[in-house]
Amino acid sequence: MKLSDLAIDTLKEFISGDNELTPRLTGANILKLFNKVGFKDVYKFGDGGMPEGLSRNAYVLKRLNEINGKTEMVELLEIVFNAEHFAQDKSLTIEKAVEEINKTLQQEKYRLHGASGKYNVIGAKVPDKIKVEVHFEDIQAKILQQVNAAQFSIWIAVAWFTDPVLMRAIYDKKQAGLNVRLIVLDDDINRKNGFKYEDFVEAKRMPKEGPFENIMHHKFCVIDLKTVVHGSYNWTKKAAWNKETVSVEHSRELAEQYASQFIKLMK
Repeated sequence: MKLSDLAIDTLKEFISGDNELTPRLTGANILKLFNKVGFKDVYKFGDGGMPEGLSRNAYVLKRLNEINGKTEMVELLEIVFNAEHFAQDKSLTIEKAVEEINKTLQQEKYRLHGASGKYNVIGAKVPDKIKVEVHFEDIQAKILQQVNAAQFSIWIAVAWFTDPVLMRAIYDKKQAGLNVRLIVLDDDINRKNGFKYEDFVEAKRMPKEGPFENIMHHKFCVIDLKTVVHGSYNWTKKAAWNKETVSVEHSRELAEQYASQFIKLMK
């Protein structure tokens, strides 16, 4: 959400409350407000108060410029234009404040919209938030947890797949109607110790390529186009005893990138 200098200058007094449309905040409370969107400022009572000796509005202006174009700008607006924020001053109405700020926001192709005292910014493209879990132990169990939680699709690209527990899990999901697709390396390990993958799920074996016999060495799984499981862990019986890592990342954007790579491999 990127605002013009004029819009930010207008917005600053909605944040501080100096335009008498929103609750007027003390310096200490202004810092608490901005700390909710990631800042770590402390009000120094008896020692200048605001950081760098700035006035309340100068501080607000500085911080607004720092978060302009970022997710934090959206988060801040949705905190300020909320019934909970207006509970500090019963003489003010959130509807009036929203009406006035929208006159500025609409010139920037945004607006606040909502009901029951809760407003959201319309028109702002909010970057995908990524939730990451990193595991070093009980990795098979962590993978199973994500597989069992799948509702629509499971796309797996792993060099070697010999773990019967994980194979049973994805086969059960296939039987439950999910789209389950698998890519593995076409080599002796999978032929001798793996499975007849094609009998259980939609599968492709990737041959070695080129004069140096380069191999498909990926180890990732895309679930429901919103979760990615990847790391050093091959889906093998031996991997459970190795020192391995796996990362579980919940992000639509990342999942789509991995899914695109999967489709390229399938072709």
